[in-house]
Amino acid sequence: MKPSSPRPTMFRPIFGAALLMAAILCLCPGCDNKQGVVIGEKPPSSPGSDLRGEPVDIGRFKGKVVVLYFWANTCCSDRVKLLEPFYRRVRDKGLAILAVNVGSPAKLVESFAKDNGLTFTLLTDEHTTTSEQYGVFGFPTVFILDGNGIVRQKVLGEISAEQLQKLVERQFDMQKEVQAQFEKSRPR
Repeated sequence: MKPSSPRPTMFRPIFGAALLMAAILCLCPGCDNKQGVVIGEKPPSSPGSDLRGEPVDIGRFKGKVVVLYFWANTCCSDRVKLLEPFYRRVRDKGLAILAVNVGSPAKLVESFAKDNGLTFTLLTDEHTTTSEQYGVFGFPTVFILDGNGIVRQKVLGEISAEQLQKLVERQFDMQKEVQAQFEKSRPR
């Protein structure tokens, strides 16, 4: 009688672990490849609901540079307050800020806005549906859209109002340049 080879038993745990890993990767919810919003493309049409619960269509901001600022109360309340002076300085140039609170009910966001004198648009994503569509997994996450609603910039993590203003100003400058080129090329 031949002694049994130790090799097959040695590979069983490795094979079992590989099989388990493959099953987890295939069956795990949320493991599909969700890329979220991509620079150079249009984002989903509604980045959230207003404080009355009505969905906001991003198309209504056509022609404006839009800052979508995803935030949560746990980390970003102080940063959101700092957007107000920036917004007041630049809104007449064609800026819209949509600050999307993730995870809080509308009443809490409304109270926060009133307590801090915020005049830009605040939206809610209480059940994280929109933030998942946008591929937002950390806060703050900022998207900058051009006047045609195309995502031109994505910023992960904290950004100062000064840095944000530079990015927005760059979009304004690009819009002016495109408009000037269009005017030049038009036959008269």
